Amino acid sequence: MLKHGILGLLNYSDMSGYEIMEVFRDSLNFFWTANTSQIYRELQTLKHKGFVVDRVVEQSGKPDKKIFSITDSGRDEFKNWLREFSYGNSNSPLLMKVFFSGEISKEENLERFHKIKAECAESLEKYSGVKEIMEAYMGMVPDPKTAVYWNMTLDYGIRYQQMLNEWCDSCIAGLEADENENSGY
Repeated sequence: MLKHGILGLLNYSDMSGYEIMEVFRDSLNFFWTANTSQIYRELQTLKHKGFVVDRVVEQSGKPDKKIFSITDSGRDEFKNWLREFSYGNSNSPLLMKVFFSGEISKEENLERFHKIKAECAESLEKYSGVKEIMEAYMGMVPDPKTAVYWNMTLDYGIRYQQMLNEWCDSCIAGLEADENENSGY
């Protein structure tokens, strides 16, 4: 999946590995994490497969930088991947743990749900500045209509965090309910 994210970014514009990491951090990182070494390793794999090429740009007073460009076969690979649409699988490490959480204390579980709520709040705070970041990157895409899809992705992220927060509230309420009552959990 990382390779397709990189190909998607290079489909917009030629970039150095550092620039890819910056754009990744400012956009894709909200739903797909990657560190610098993973990106550089994947760039080498993409180059080996003929999906990208690189060229060295000399800089005065700075080290030379390598600029990556997507090839026609890389663009074909990216578009074929886009056409193989599925909404994902149902594997959820969180739900697997919750399913078996009766094996740890109620206090530990309450702590877990409060921690998830705090992470949701943190994510929602980060999302509040994303519109400005998206506007800053609009200059790199050939078709400004691309932002419609960026907005769809942002909307999903916000709604997901809101849903997760509400779910945690429900779980906390269920755990805090009188243990003699049937709280539905």
